[in-house]
Amino acid sequence: MTTVARLEIASIDVPSVRVAGRARRTELVSLALPDRAGLLIQRDTPVDGRPAERPERPVSGGADAAGDSSGQTRSGTRADLDFIELHRGELARVALSLARLGQVGSVVVCPAGVSPGRTALALAVAGLLRDRRPARAPVVTCAVCPPLGVGRTGVPHEVRVEADGRAQYRLVWEVLGWEQIPAWLAGLR
Repeated sequence: MTTVARLEIASIDVPSVRVAGRARRTELVSLALPDRAGLLIQRDTPVDGRPAERPERPVSGGADAAGDSSGQTRSGTRADLDFIELHRGELARVALSLARLGQVGSVVVCPAGVSPGRTALALAVAGLLRDRRPARAPVVTCAVCPPLGVGRTGVPHEVRVEADGRAQYRLVWEVLGWEQIPAWLAGLR
């Protein structure tokens, strides 16, 4: 079964990612994700901001119509996103390994049962966090605290989401390997 979320533009405020003291407005991606555990991988975008040329396909893995120059296909999926199904216990380890690859921009851990809307929020926060990292280093996030295992930790980021004049507060978790913690702490200064 596939769950679909259709989302609009929202103002997302992550205190550590504010620009000139203001929240950033960003569009939340509409996602169609299987109801199974896996990883949502966003490929790195070139300097011009457009996804690399490749066949268009929905995140859920089925066939899809061709898209436009923004990377958005007619059915609402994006060409720069892929979903890989994994066993629950492997999510954090594989996500951190994939984030070390040069062509990966962000990885969102998707435990089974997490809504596509919360996953879209984790993807948006990953992009905001990545914009603040040296050399736009890849970021691994999750809408809930995922199973981490040995050698990994989760850092909660409180996120204020405002849409249609209503504000909600959510936590989005950033997943880090223990070897990343010194650089992450240095970035807080």
